[in-house]
Amino acid sequence: MTEEAAGAFYENRTRLLQEWLADEAGDQYSEAEKAYLIGQYESLESPFYYDYRKGWTQLFTFAPTVVMITMLFLGYLVAGIFSNEFVWRADAVFFASCHGRDRAVAAKVWAGVGIVTAVYWMVTLIYSAAVLGYLGADGWNCPVQTEQGDWKCFYHLTVWQKYVLIAAGGYVGCLFMAGLCMLVSAKVRSAVPAVMVPFVLIFLPSFLGNLESAAVNKILGLLPDRLLQVGTALDYFDLYTLGGRVMGAVPILLVLYGIGAAAVLPVVYWCFVRS
Repeated sequence: MTEEAAGAFYENRTRLLQEWLADEAGDQYSEAEKAYLIGQYESLESPFYYDYRKGWTQLFTFAPTVVMITMLFLGYLVAGIFSNEFVWRADAVFFASCHGRDRAVAAKVWAGVGIVTAVYWMVTLIYSAAVLGYLGADGWNCPVQTEQGDWKCFYHLTVWQKYVLIAAGGYVGCLFMAGLCMLVSAKVRSAVPAVMVPFVLIFLPSFLGNLESAAVNKILGLLPDRLLQVGTALDYFDLYTLGGRVMGAVPILLVLYGIGAAAVLPVVYWCFVRS
């Protein structure tokens, strides 16, 4: 960057967005959504505070992979919780016991939640401690836009806030997908289809992403796999208008699948009790 161009460094960021919205992305967003994006860019506090942040950069780079592998592993762990009674021909004994259709089923549901919680946070904390312990946690209060890959991000976040979103989103996503695994396991009485649920939810959107359609992109932006890679989703211009208010996809995902994770557990209990 030349010395003459330095004075318009931050203004150019907004100007390039305006040009992109007026030309290439002109038919992808409504006028309200365009105004929202431009407003987010213009209201971002500048100049940016910048510091060494190699540890966070490395952490965010591999976080989606770590979370997705963890979810696939969790799928194997919870898939047999409800189907094993039928596989082992022990269902008659299980349901004939004193609390077989109430406390025992509830214990299975909470066992699944406990497995997801314990394994996910253990992996997340060990991975975070290893990376940040080796490379350092400096730069935790920098805006996320100071990283080249997050330069276009329209969310007003610092590095530590992005980390909290990644950790929380990954947990909510894993809990929701594990709930679906348990639901399939209880419904079809087999662990095999249940194990396939995370694979379908994680990898199917990759194939649908090749379809160049604004409607498809809107749907993809709200699929649960985005929760497993919140750090990447923050860089997407996924916008939704609800009640006349424009907002990004990330807060919608957290609320939507947080409610979904809480709602699917009673359904799992009900399905298994009626088996």
